[in-house]
Amino acid sequence: MPYTYEKRWAGLGALCLAMSVITLDNTVLDVALPSISTDLKSSMSELQWIVDIYILVFASILITIGALGDYYGRKLFLKIGIVLFSFASLGAGLSSSTQELILFRSLSGFGAAFIMPSTLSIITHMFTDANERMKAIGLWSMIFGLSQGIGPLVGGIIIEYASWHWVFFINLPIGLIAFLYASWLLPESHNQSAKADIVGMFLCVLFLFALTYGIIEAGVRSWSDTTVHISLMLGLIFCLLFIFWERRCSYAMIPFELFEKRTFTIPSLAIALIVFGMVGSMFFFSQLFQTVQGYSALEAGLLLMPMTLGVALGSKFASNAVKAYGTPIVIGGGMIISALGMAIFVFTIDVHMPLWAILIGFFVQGLGMGLSMLPSTDSIMGSIPSEKAGVGSALNDTTIELSAAMSIAILGSYVNRIYLLHVNTIETDSSLLEALKMSIQSAHQTITALPNSALHEKLLNLVDNAFVDGVHQTMILGCILSILSGILVILLLPMKKLNQR
Repeated sequence: MPYTYEKRWAGLGALCLAMSVITLDNTVLDVALPSISTDLKSSMSELQWIVDIYILVFASILITIGALGDYYGRKLFLKIGIVLFSFASLGAGLSSSTQELILFRSLSGFGAAFIMPSTLSIITHMFTDANERMKAIGLWSMIFGLSQGIGPLVGGIIIEYASWHWVFFINLPIGLIAFLYASWLLPESHNQSAKADIVGMFLCVLFLFALTYGIIEAGVRSWSDTTVHISLMLGLIFCLLFIFWERRCSYAMIPFELFEKRTFTIPSLAIALIVFGMVGSMFFFSQLFQTVQGYSALEAGLLLMPMTLGVALGSKFASNAVKAYGTPIVIGGGMIISALGMAIFVFTIDVHMPLWAILIGFFVQGLGMGLSMLPSTDSIMGSIPSEKAGVGSALNDTTIELSAAMSIAILGSYVNRIYLLHVNTIETDSSLLEALKMSIQSAHQTITALPNSALHEKLLNLVDNAFVDGVHQTMILGCILSILSGILVILLLPMKKLNQR
C-alpha cells in the first residue's frame, strides 16, 4: 500500500513508533545501570560514559544530519537511522565488557540522530493543513513525553523479570515494525536547497567530547590533574574554533544571532537547567534506591514515577497559569517549585530515606519542571521567524540533549569525587580499597564477598554514607542553582502571553 494523503495519520503512527524507541532508550537504561555495573564491573566514570556517549553523539550531529536528510531524502535517512539503531541495540545487548557497551551506545546515538529530525520533517511534509499539522505535532510531542516518562517503569519490569541485556533487545522488534511500517506508508521528500555544516559538526563533536572527558576524569583524578587540564583546554580551543566558524558560515548549524534575543536565550537556559536537574536525579537515585537502600529494579522504577506524574500535571496547567500570571512568573516560579522538591531531598536524604520524602520530593520537582517547560518552549519558538522554525526546533532538542549530557558529566564527577574522598579515608589493604573506589555497586559486591562477616556492616555503612553524601551535595547545589535561576528569569524575561508572537 503506497503512501497517499488519506494515509497520513497512519503514517504518523510509524513516525511516533520510530521516535519512541530512541526516547525510551535512555530512561529505561537509568534503572538498569546498577545491574550493568555489577555484571560488567563498570566504574562510576564508565557508567557516566555509557549514558553520555549516546547523548553526546546524538546532540552534536543532530542538526547537520537533519540538513543532510532534507537534501538526500527524509524517509531514506529515517530508515537508515532505524537500521543503525537496531544494530547498535543488538550489539549493546550482546556486550560482554563496558568498552563494547560504550562503543555500541555511541552507534545508537548516531542512529538516533538520523531518526529524530526526519520524523518532524516528514510530519511537516505530510500535513499541509496548519491545524492538522499542529494536532499531529501535538500527538508526536505527547508520545515523546510518554516514552520518556514510562522509561524507568519499563526498565524496572525488564530487570525484574529478565536481565539488563533485554533493555537493549526490546528495541529490535520495535525497530523492525517501525522500519516495515515506514517503508510501507511514508512518502519520500527532499529539500534540494538544504546545506549541511559538516565543518561545524566536526568541531562541535571535538569540543563536546574533549570537554566531557575532562569533566568526567576530574571526578576520578581531581581537577588539578594534567590530563584533565589538557582535555579541558582542548575543549575550550575547539569551542572557540566552533564559534569562530559558525559566525562566518552562511549555512551554520547554529545561528548565533538568535541568542541576542532574551525571549530565546533565557527560556533556553531555563530548559537546560530543568533537564539538568531531572536527568541527574534519575541517574543517582536509581543507584541509591537499588544499591544502597535495597529496593528492586521494579520498585526503583515505581519510585521515580511521581516525577513523571508531576511533569504531566504541571504541563497540563501551564497554559492557564501563563494566561493568569504571565510567562516570566510561570517559568521562574516553576523552577523555584522544582527547587522545593530538591529541598525535600536536602533535608531528608539518608541511607534509610523515608518513603514519603521520595514520593513528595519527586512529585514537586516534576510539577515545577512541567510548569516551566511548556512556556519556555513556546517562548523559544515564538522568538524565531517562521521560516526558521525547523532550526529552532532542532536547537531546542539539542539544548535538551546537551543539558542531559552535562548533567551526567558534571554532577557525576562531583558525586564521584566526594565518594572517593570518603572512601580514601578507609584503612584497609590496597586491593580492597581499589575495589571500593570503582563504584558503589563494586563496593557492595566486594564487601559481601569478604570472608570476615564482621566487617560487612561497618564497610557497607561507610561506602553507603559516602555515596549518599555525594548525592546530598548535588541536591544542595541543584536547589540553590534552580532558585537563583528562577529569580533571574522572573526579573529578566519580558512579559509575554502564551502563543503571542
